[in-house]
Amino acid sequence: MEDMDDFKYRNKRVSFWKYQGEVLDVDRYSDTSVTARGGVNSRVQVSQDRYHEFWIRQPDGEEKRLRFGDADVPMRAGHQVTVLCAGRPGADEGWVCSVLNHSTQQTHDTLSAKALLRRLRLVRITGVSLLLALAAAAIVVYLTMPPSGYFAHPWQMVRWDWALFAGIVVLVLRSWRKGCRSRRVTRALKQHIQEMISLARAHPTTQ
Repeated sequence: MEDMDDFKYRNKRVSFWKYQGEVLDVDRYSDTSVTARGGVNSRVQVSQDRYHEFWIRQPDGEEKRLRFGDADVPMRAGHQVTVLCAGRPGADEGWVCSVLNHSTQQTHDTLSAKALLRRLRLVRITGVSLLLALAAAAIVVYLTMPPSGYFAHPWQMVRWDWALFAGIVVLVLRSWRKGCRSRRVTRALKQHIQEMISLARAHPTTQ
């Protein structure tokens, strides 16, 4: 295993590392799970996940087993490959995100930057947008509520429609901003992965 440059986003970090070596064995298999839901309309749900597992022998002779989800990655025993992995800093395991087959000169993405971003939760839902929307609505209520000394029921004079509109506007703007930030981080993460693959292509494995 060889560490590579980390990807940095704000105060968060994604670690990258690679395995290089000769493919020893390749296996594809499925994992089936059955979930039963009771109640009036009871039903049984069957889901099937497909995996691609293979072993490589690294230049120092150490053998490593690697696995990723369902992805079309042609390889066979004897091929020289570089496997790019990503995960949280300090974690023992991560995810295979790309495989560079030096024997076929092909690169296969096994996990998209968007999926990796979601798994690492770099952009998360924190509830701040909802709090800001409630605050905006509360400000409108405060500004439109007449003094209690002049009306018997001042709450009935509040512009609730304005308050609702203010809350919705804040939620829409925050969602738009978070979506833009998520797309920007996804593009940067994808570019970082491509740079790591280009670096691995320039320094192929040797036995």
